[in-house]
Amino acid sequence: MQPPGRLRAALIAGTIRVTDEALERLSTELVTIGRGYWIERLIGESAKTDTELEKDLARLHAACRTIVEVFDADMNGACQIEAMLSDPWHGSQVPRLVEGLRSLSLRVDIALAMAKQDGAIRRRQQNPDTWFFIAVHDLFSRLTGDPEPGIAGPLHRFTKSCAELIDQRIAVSENENSFQKRLKAALARRARKNGVEAEQDFPGK
Repeated sequence: MQPPGRLRAALIAGTIRVTDEALERLSTELVTIGRGYWIERLIGESAKTDTELEKDLARLHAACRTIVEVFDADMNGACQIEAMLSDPWHGSQVPRLVEGLRSLSLRVDIALAMAKQDGAIRRRQQNPDTWFFIAVHDLFSRLTGDPEPGIAGPLHRFTKSCAELIDQRIAVSENENSFQKRLKAALARRARKNGVEAEQDFPGK
């Protein structure tokens, strides 16, 4: 949990009214944004290619199916393997393991089908800092109750304060104009992407 004083300072920096509700919401949402930011950083630094991901998913799928098939055959027969693996204190864990792997196999199968689709899973190109700027812009919008809060001074100061609360390495330009240009371009890209997805969902409109 972030120190209340620093959360209060972030709200003041964004000229947002300081209330208990606003402080609690800011604290909760910054946790979510922080997790998302670290995921973006991790993906950006170590993401696998589509080919690598598809290969690993295929291996995992085959392994799950093999284990399930072996145990199914054993439990429908003499249960020799299950007996050998049973814990004398907790009994057999095999049935639970098999059901878990069966469920996992179905999810891996779905993920594998997605990976085989052209461009369905790919290395993310968005810079983690840019992702953070958009997330904080949306948070600022929710806190102010303004669906289009603009990208002027208060948002710049609010973003800098939030960045300091999550990771000192997040580079928020000291130059407000540079920050505004970067955020404006990112928001425009998101709008175009959302527009394309909407057209794909409703091609007749």
